[in-house]
Parts: sequence; C-alpha cells; structure tokens
Amino acid sequence: MKYILLFLLAVVSRNTYSQDYPKNTKHIKTIHSTVYKKKDTIDYRKSVTYYDEDWNVLTNTNTLSSALDKGSETVTVLDTKKKFVQAILTSKKDTLAYIVYLYDDNGNRTNYYQIRKGDTLNDQKRTYDKNGNNLELYNKKNGKYFLRFEAKYNDENKIISRHYYNPLRQLVKIEKFEYSQDGKSKKYYKTDRKGNLELNTETIEIAPRKFKKTFYYD
Repeated sequence: MKYILLFLLAVVSRNTYSQDYPKNTKHIKTIHSTVYKKKDTIDYRKSVTYYDEDWNVLTNTNTLSSALDKGSETVTVLDTKKKFVQAILTSKKDTLAYIVYLYDDNGNRTNYYQIRKGDTLNDQKRTYDKNGNNLELYNKKNGKYFLRFEAKYNDENKIISRHYYNPLRQLVKIEKFEYSQDGKSKKYYKTDRKGNLELNTETIEIAPRKFKKTFYYD
C-alpha cells in the first residue's frame, strides 16, 4: 500500500529577498509531498508558491496536483511592460492554467487573472496613489467586483491601516500599524473574532537583525 504524506511550510519574512525570488515577494509557501510504500520512500516532490504582502499569488514552481503527478513547469508566454503571462504545464506538456498580470504606465500591477481550462478562477484589480501605494483591492465574484480591502499610508509611504470587506460590503477585519519615531520598531494590530483590535506582533530592529515578538490572546 502506498501512503502520501504532505508537509505545508509557510515562511514569512520582512527582510530583503534573494534575486531568485519574484519581485514583491513577502511570503513563501512550500509543500513537501512524500510517497511511501511500506517503510520505503519511493517518491518525493516539492511545490513552492510565492505571494505578495497581501497573500496574492505572484508565481509558483508547481501545483500540488502536478507535484503529486510527476511535477510541472512554469513557462513565460509573454513579458512586456503592460502584460505578463505564464503557463503552468504538466509533465505531458498539457496546460494546467494561465496566470496573467496587467500593469499601468508606472509599472503598478493593476490586474491579476488565474485561468484554468477556460474558466477564470481569480480576477482582481487594484488602485494606486501617485507614490505607487496600493490603495484598494477589488475581487470579482458572480460577475461583479467588490471592495476586498482599502489601505491608508502615512507621509513616509508606510502602511498604517487596512480595512477588509466581504462580498456583502461588510467590514470583516481591521489591521493597524504603528511605527516608532526612529523607525526601528513596528507594532501590528488586528481585530480578533469579536472585532476587538489587539496587538499581534512587535518587530524591533537591533542591528544587524530584526526581532519579532508575537502576542497571544484567549
């Protein structure tokens, strides 16, 4: 009998990323799949997905389904200043899905589409201010866009708050960010299940490293 064991590893970092990572990468999710037969390992595969600050997919090395089926590869179909298209191919060179990004004249990513077998699984659009800060994110559902979140920034272009909404336009979560005057520490607050804004993490920079404190509540 064969057994499939999956490990999911999410890594979050605020530090500078290697040049091998896609631009704007803030989160990385790695899925390890191991196939056992009795006590022997007969196959091992890994899938890595890269996300931006808001956990939107930037690109991935594989999909889980193809990771369990002898892997896949991501091929760039089109790469221009205004449009970027990737195709995810199976080991048999069949197309699993397309990922499409559209950009404005300032290089800001305004639209994101994930298309699989002719169906659009994800459809998002964003707005920006003159400094390139992402102000709003809209998701499409049932043929209509709804405001997923709106953000505010301080005079130093640092994010200070985000408000998240559901398709019914109801406020479902608030995030708040506070910075010290010297810029070496940051506090992150978010609402709990009851809607109370609680301190979640505090990041303190003590050269040459950053230390993060995480706060837990009942």
